[in-house]
Parts: sequence; C-alpha cells; structure tokens
Amino acid sequence: MLGQAFDTTVKKQDEASSESSAVELIELGDLDGDGVSEVALKLRVTETSQEEAQEQASPLSSEGLYLLSWDGTRWKASRLGAPAENFQFKVVRLGKSTGRCIAVVNVVGEEAIPYPAIFQLREHEAALLWDSQGGDNRYNALERGQIEFQDNAKLNQTDMIVIGRADPGLLQFEPGGHRGFSARCVYHWDGQAYIPAQTEYSPGPDNTLYRFIAALHLRDFRSAYTLIDPGKFLKTDAPSLQKFRQMIEEDWREFLDDQVFQAREANAGSPDALAFELPEKHYVYLPTLSNDGRFLVIGLERKVEMPGPGSGQDSP
Repeated sequence: MLGQAFDTTVKKQDEASSESSAVELIELGDLDGDGVSEVALKLRVTETSQEEAQEQASPLSSEGLYLLSWDGTRWKASRLGAPAENFQFKVVRLGKSTGRCIAVVNVVGEEAIPYPAIFQLREHEAALLWDSQGGDNRYNALERGQIEFQDNAKLNQTDMIVIGRADPGLLQFEPGGHRGFSARCVYHWDGQAYIPAQTEYSPGPDNTLYRFIAALHLRDFRSAYTLIDPGKFLKTDAPSLQKFRQMIEEDWREFLDDQVFQAREANAGSPDALAFELPEKHYVYLPTLSNDGRFLVIGLERKVEMPGPGSGQDSP
C-alpha cells in the first residue's frame, strides 16, 4: 500500500540505498507490537521534487528522514531529526525498559564528525529520547568518525561503537591533517543515554608521544619510563627510573606543567615527521622513536624557533 502511494518498493534495512531515487521506503519492523511494521521514509531534493514541494503544504514536502506508523486508521508521519545531507539509521535494542528504538546518525562538516540521536515510538510518532548534541551527555565526537551498532547478547541491548581520530587534548593535531591516531570507543545504553564503557587507541608514534606527554603531565614517571628505551634515551649503560625522573625535572620541566603541545604537519619520510611544538615558549621538539613496532622514544631534541626568517637555534 505504501509502495503504491509513493510509486516505489519497500526495502529491507540491509538492502543497498539508491542515491538516484528521490523517495525511498525502508521497513523497520514492528516497533510497538501492534502487528504492523513501521517504515522509514527518505526524501531527497531533486529539481522535480523541489517544484512539487513548493506547490503543496504537505508535512512530507521537505527533504529528510521520516517515520511512518499506522495508527489503525491512517499512516502518521513524524520527522526523525533535522534535515541532513549525510545520515544513517538503524533499529537498535535498548533493553527491556526502553525496547526497540531508532538510532539516527548525522555526519557533520568537512571533518566528517558523526552525531547520533535515539528516537522512541510513542503514540505512533517519533519522540527524541537522547541527542548527542544536546544537554549533558558523555558522547565524545571523533573527527573522520564512523558509528557502528552491534547487538550485545549479554547485556540484551545494542552497543554503539564509535571509531575515528582521537582528540587527546594535551597533544593537538591539525584538523584535516595526517598526524594523529585512531580511537575505538564502545558505548552502552544506561537507560537514558549512551555512555562510554571502553576505549582503545591504535598503536603508533603519535599515540606514544601523546601517552608520554600525558604521563609526565600527571607526574606518572613510571608510566612514562615504560614508553622510552631507557639506555638510549638517558644515554647511559646504567639507566634507572630515578635517573629518568631527575632528567625530566631538571631539563624538561615544561612537560610537568599545564601545557598543551601541538603536532606539526610534515611530508611523509621527512626527518621532522614527528615534530611537535610548544608555541608559548617557541619550543620545537624533534623526537626519535624505535622502528621495531613498539614505538619507544629513544631520543628527544628541543629547539627554539623565534618568529621571523632565519630563526632557529638549539636550546641549551
């Protein structure tokens, strides 16, 4: 019936989307237990549909994603979030108390940051249950991110998994740049919102540098010591944690302060490919890391670069 009304076919959720079609109908299953499946309606603006939209006052005359639900006498339409050019959606299970809901993910900006929202079916209309962009929530938006939803049989719910470039804070990376490392964060539904349960970071040079900086910021010398090659970093045949701490406190005190460092972009293969800086003091750091897959810090140089041409000198 719906397919005939919109002159299209009703697809299953796992069927490929058609970018050329102005109208798509996707079956979501029976979300409220009334025996009739709910349907998602995707409307895209084309020249023809835009002209038709201007001639009618229908609530379905604008681009976006809608929920269609049969109330016994007619199909009720309600919007699933604000219009967006790039979005995805999926039916998720959120435990016995919440039931099955619809997760809608909008991908925003050139940095491709995904923002999810959860809608619940109430009285045959979509009601916003949780929005990652509003209120007090613990969602950590990741640049170049992707969101997956996976059923968790043990918790009887659908986990939300966010993968993207980490935003570590103490070591900032240029937006859209090549530096940085990936994070994989698993979120569980707590009855009111998705909250982070586990975060893993991809190993690599920038990950090591961030962990090294973060450990020293917290004065966790033992953790920082595990990230270096002691003999090479301390340039001694008898390295020790005490010698490492003394070296940091005497020669690298800025790492113990409340400082934010910035990673420099460089061409692949450049000797300065891992350089980072402390603009406030005009310091530039040139680290050397092991190439054995452990990415241990084996050396660290510091230079002073003052603004202006021809500047640059080793620090004492």
